[in-house]
Amino acid sequence: MTDKINLVINLSILALLIYLAVSVKQLQDKVFPDPNIMIPLTSMESKTELEYNIRQFLNNVLEQVIEEQENQ
Repeated sequence: MTDKINLVINLSILALLIYLAVSVKQLQDKVFPDPNIMIPLTSMESKTELEYNIRQFLNNVLEQVIEEQENQ
């Protein structure tokens, strides 16, 4: 009985490893279609959103620093 359980577990692990290997290969082909050029996975929308979030963060930090300077 334990041999069958071990076999099922080992086959499941093997299937997961194969799945991960195929997924990594697909991702690698998508990011590196040409070995000399890397294509980022982020789209323009997420890039704009990231820039906005970084600006908001920096503005908040600057406001906090100004408030701390005024309170001293």
